[in-house]
Amino acid sequence: MARTTNRLTVKQLPGLGVGLHADGGGLYLSKNAKGAASWVYVWIRAGKRREMGLGPAFGVEAVGLGEARDKAAAARAVVQEGGDPIAERQIVREAERAIPKFGDFATAHIEAKEGGWRNEKHRQQWRNTLKAYAAPIAEIRVDRIGTEHVLTVLNPIWATKAETASRVRGRIEAVLDAAKARGFRSGENPARWRGHLDQMLSKPVKLARGHHAAIPYGELPVVLARLREKDSVSAWAFEFLALTAARTSEVRLATWDEIDLEAKTWTIPAARMKAGRVHRVPLSQPALNVLTKAQRLGALAAPSGKMGSQPVFPGPKGVGLSQMAIAMHMRRLGRTETVHGLRSAFRDWSAEQTSTPREIAEAALAHIVGNTTEAAYFRSDLFDKRRDLMEAWGTFLGGRG
Repeated sequence: MARTTNRLTVKQLPGLGVGLHADGGGLYLSKNAKGAASWVYVWIRAGKRREMGLGPAFGVEAVGLGEARDKAAAARAVVQEGGDPIAERQIVREAERAIPKFGDFATAHIEAKEGGWRNEKHRQQWRNTLKAYAAPIAEIRVDRIGTEHVLTVLNPIWATKAETASRVRGRIEAVLDAAKARGFRSGENPARWRGHLDQMLSKPVKLARGHHAAIPYGELPVVLARLREKDSVSAWAFEFLALTAARTSEVRLATWDEIDLEAKTWTIPAARMKAGRVHRVPLSQPALNVLTKAQRLGALAAPSGKMGSQPVFPGPKGVGLSQMAIAMHMRRLGRTETVHGLRSAFRDWSAEQTSTPREIAEAALAHIVGNTTEAAYFRSDLFDKRRDLMEAWGTFLGGRG
């Protein structure tokens, strides 16, 4: 009995002549006089012959005999259910065109999420790491990204840039999770670590993190005395940073509407605080002296002398100083410590040179005191007691009263 399906063999295909050659079940190999060949699926609908191409039979993008049979079987199933396989294929293609590439979706994901990220550096790191390291998958649709693609990104940096690689992996995982939530992909996340990539990559090496290198507090008065000779906006910012024991970002982005000179208070909004809550800083007389110098500069630049939301320490372009502009003073002073270490110096001084209770010193640094239960009952920010501490700190640093 003659076979009704799977009539052709792979060996036969090159030698077949011009015309249609049936494999059965509506699948044909169509060959022209120039030797080009392609697969077609043929069916009859309402007495009319319909034909759908399934791809080339030879060449770089050739569809093999087995794959052609699978495609024909899928089309045949649509016909048997009363559908049109050409229309169905067009719907699938349009849906696939709507699925974004990884790079485009990652950008959209960051834009959607960054409003909730308080840290400007964090936002920039997301963009930079994915742009720099996930470039090999940027043009791949999110639904097609598999484990092999993720490994292509991670393998070159996993051993040499362990911390960066770990962050890149986590960010790829987050982007693909978001794509799944939007219906652009399904199945397991190929960037997942536990139970997946941990079976293929070595365990990430965690860097030992010590404290930020700090100038010994006993040397700070001399350092600041040398700094005051500079008399520049960045030098003022550095001194103000030391006098308030604030974080660099809090100082360089400070605006005049946060400063109350009469009340001698600087109120930093929650959006700019690491703990996400408003922080009041009592301003010592030395800190106020620094602001007086900055105020004269601000009034000259402000229309009608109203400084409002202008930066207290403006950079060359009128916006807040860059972190580097402040940090460079350490190098100019011949120091190897970090600017952030000024906070550690303040903490050491308060512990060793004063009788200040721990919770007051910690509150001065805007640290959350105690555990969650303790913090819930400890609602006072100890402002008045902190004022005395900051005045003593300003006097110790040699600020002019």
